[in-house]
Amino acid sequence: MKKAERLASYKQQYRELARSLSQIGFIWRGNVQRRMLPCKQQHCLCNTKGIPQHGPYPYWTTKVNQKTVTKLLTAEEADLYEQWIHNRRLLEQTLKRMNNLSKKAAKLLITDRKNTF
Repeated sequence: MKKAERLASYKQQYRELARSLSQIGFIWRGNVQRRMLPCKQQHCLCNTKGIPQHGPYPYWTTKVNQKTVTKLLTAEEADLYEQWIHNRRLLEQTLKRMNNLSKKAAKLLITDRKNTF
C-alpha cells in the first residue's frame, strides 16, 4: 500500500473515531463494587462464620488527592455510575486509538518532509 493510501486510511479511521466520540454520554471516574457485609446487630446470623452476609451493597470508589474515597450508592446511582464509568473507559480507549493513528500518520508525514530537504 502506498503512503498516500495509508495516510488516507488513517484519516478515514480517525474521522470515524472522532464521530464515535459524539455518541459517548456522561463520564465518571472510579469504580463500582458490590460488597456483602455483616450488620452491626450482635445476634444476627450474618455475624456467624459461614453464614451469608447482607447485601450486596453497591459502593463507588475513587482516588482523591491520593486517598481512596468510598460512597455507598443506591441501586439507581450504581446503574448510572456504571454506565458513566463505562463511557469514560470507552472515551479513553478511543483517544488511545486516535493517538496511535496520529503517530502512524506522523511517521509518514515526517518521513516525507525529511526527504524534501
